[in-house]
Amino acid sequence: MRRRLRVLTWNVGRLYSPRHNNRLDDADVPAVARILGELDPDVALLQEIVDAQQLQALIARMAEERGAFCGAFAQYCVYDRRVAVLVRAERAPAFEELSLGGTGRRAMLASFDVADGVRGAAISAHLDVFSPRRRADQAWALAQLAEDRAEPLVVAGGDFNLDPRWAAGTNNAEDLRTFARLTRQLVDAGHAAGATLIGLLRVDHLLVRGAARTVARVSPRRLPLGDHHPLVLDVDLDPDVASAV
Repeated sequence: MRRRLRVLTWNVGRLYSPRHNNRLDDADVPAVARILGELDPDVALLQEIVDAQQLQALIARMAEERGAFCGAFAQYCVYDRRVAVLVRAERAPAFEELSLGGTGRRAMLASFDVADGVRGAAISAHLDVFSPRRRADQAWALAQLAEDRAEPLVVAGGDFNLDPRWAAGTNNAEDLRTFARLTRQLVDAGHAAGATLIGLLRVDHLLVRGAARTVARVSPRRLPLGDHHPLVLDVDLDPDVASAV
């Protein structure tokens, strides 16, 4: 097994429009698989998946690109675009669907082999775009879920619809409190990676607990009609780091 763990988060929906489908379009599944194949993740946290058929089509395409993956999506989420997690099959993943408070949103968690008998966990979440109050409720639930996990290495990521710098510049106290809660025990691993929403805002995040060395970057790749770039995180699993996690 490789001595680094690569986790990415990516909102694979199309540009927002109130009149047209802006979730993952079936026609974009091959392109998503191709880009994921190029980025070569061990764990992919995805947002705006429509249904199980789309997820299975993506897994089948990934098998052609990078080998066997397992995946699951949040089928009980009330939102019409669901989160999902893909994990390399060799990492023996197990999946759980979890509630994000009382808003009806759901998160998807995968636990998996990291190295030397150590298990890790990664959570995919998509927080509310319109309401800072609902976003806060979901974020507090997400932070608690991550903090309560027993695995030494935990990653919580996704499209949080929250750019802390923008929140500070617009004096959005609610969003600033929300991000402070998210990063109370989790490290903002992508803080220096740059904007993820068409080069404008840093709304996609990877928050980490238990990693001694990480490197994050924003991929220049995105879908032709998409508005998010993948955020990619490498966790160093050299022996000294593996012992730390």
